[in-house]
Amino acid sequence: SWHRLQGAIDECYAAGLLGKNILGSSFSLDVYLHRGAAAYICGEETGLIESLEGKRAWPRIKPPFPAIEGVFKKPTVVNNIETMACVAQIARRGVEWFKSIGVPADPNNPRDPGSYGPKLYCLSGHVEKPGCYEAPLGITLRELVNDYGGGTGNGRPVRAVQVGGPLGAYLPTSKFDVPMGYEEYAAADALIGHGGVVVFDDTVDMAEQARFAMEFCAAESCGKCTPCRIGSTRGVELIDKIRRGEDRLANIEVLSDLCEVMADGSLCAMGGLTPMPVRSALSLFTEDFHGASA
Repeated sequence: SWHRLQGAIDECYAAGLLGKNILGSSFSLDVYLHRGAAAYICGEETGLIESLEGKRAWPRIKPPFPAIEGVFKKPTVVNNIETMACVAQIARRGVEWFKSIGVPADPNNPRDPGSYGPKLYCLSGHVEKPGCYEAPLGITLRELVNDYGGGTGNGRPVRAVQVGGPLGAYLPTSKFDVPMGYEEYAAADALIGHGGVVVFDDTVDMAEQARFAMEFCAAESCGKCTPCRIGSTRGVELIDKIRRGEDRLANIEVLSDLCEVMADGSLCAMGGLTPMPVRSALSLFTEDFHGASA
């Protein structure tokens, strides 16, 4: 909670690790804890900046990007706590130690910088041992679900796993051995995101899960751009029609077109990534859309 974080900051000041002339040096650094709106959209960097400035957390049009014009129009670097935790370990143990963990860069692909370091994976759903596990980038879903999570626990087989949070793709067991690296998952039309891993056994209705993605977007959208605000609502309606059996083929085609508009036209990743779980469900679990009924 924020109380613990503020307590840690206070301890650093008391120990002389923060503030003016740290440990007698010429280096000074102050850290402030700012509590913003507890909305999903505040995870988008420019929405976070708007909240920090005391305004409604509406994502900004980019460019300019925060590194050019961020908080109060000053250059701003936005990182998450997981990144800052890695910085401390890199400073303590060195870059080579950090690069010994994870997926190395592909020497034949200059666009692949590698996926280095540990990652926190939050394992939940139909799994025997849910929890937050620290494991290297490059681990596979098979290892996470079976070795860390102990399988489904109810004896039923795993059918799908959603990786990366509520806007991550649904992956079938055929993709369980893809290393969890950023480039590797991008090539598999998936993302690692914040490391959320939700396991579903064979009782899951993937059309219903696709509907949940659209419903989640409709609830959490800031409403600033039309593709996200209206598209998610229309997406829920379309999936409801498909599940009821109303002109399925035509409505599936419209749903696919809607996903394209949301992915290409949304202002930020809220609407831009909502199509990812829907598309993965449509392409990898097609039978649930043709046979489901609400």
